[in-house]
Amino acid sequence: MTIQRGRLEALVPERSLVDAWTWAHTPRRNRLAARELPLVRHALIDGVRSREFRVSAVRRESARLGSHPGRAALEEVLALVAGGCQSELEIWGVLHVLPGPPQVPAGVQQHPVPLPGGRIVHLDAAFLEAMVAVELDGASFHGSRLQRERDLRRDSALAAAGWVVLRFSYERLVTDPEGCRREIVAAVLGRMVTR
Repeated sequence: MTIQRGRLEALVPERSLVDAWTWAHTPRRNRLAARELPLVRHALIDGVRSREFRVSAVRRESARLGSHPGRAALEEVLALVAGGCQSELEIWGVLHVLPGPPQVPAGVQQHPVPLPGGRIVHLDAAFLEAMVAVELDGASFHGSRLQRERDLRRDSALAAAGWVVLRFSYERLVTDPEGCRREIVAAVLGRMVTR
C-alpha cells in the first residue's frame, strides 16, 4: 500500500517494515541479513511501543504481501508484542522464564497498578491472584544509580499497596532462567496459600 504526498508516492511505514523484515530473512540474497535482523526486530518492537505502528496494520501489510520469508517469525513477534512485550528482554522472559498454567495461574503483561498520588505503573508481569509482580530488568534501562533509585521507590510503593515484587536482572534471566522460574512459582504459590 502506498501513500501520496504531493507528487511523491511512498510505501506506508508498516509496509516498509514488512519489506525490511522479509529482506532480513533472506540470507542467501542479503549477505547482511544476520546483522539487519536485530535492527528490524528492534524497529518493530519500539515502533509498536511508541505507537508509530499498530500490530493490526503490520499484520495487514504482511498479509497483502502473501507468503514471504520470515512471515511465521513476524507473526510470532507480533503476537508477543500484542500480548504486552515491550522489549527483547520481555520476549525472552515470556518464552523462557515466566511460568504459566498448570504451574500457576496465567500472568498478565503490562498490568496497570494505580499508586498513591495518581501515578500508574505497568508491571512487566503480574500474577493477580497472588499479587506478585515480576520485573525484568535490562542492563541499559536499569543500570544507573538514578534508575535503580527509581526502581526502589516504585517497589516500595507497590509493597505498600500489597504487592510482592520479584526483580530479575538481564544477567540472571539469561544465565539461570530455570532458577528464576522456580522463584516465581514459589512466590506465587506461597502467596496464594496465605491470601
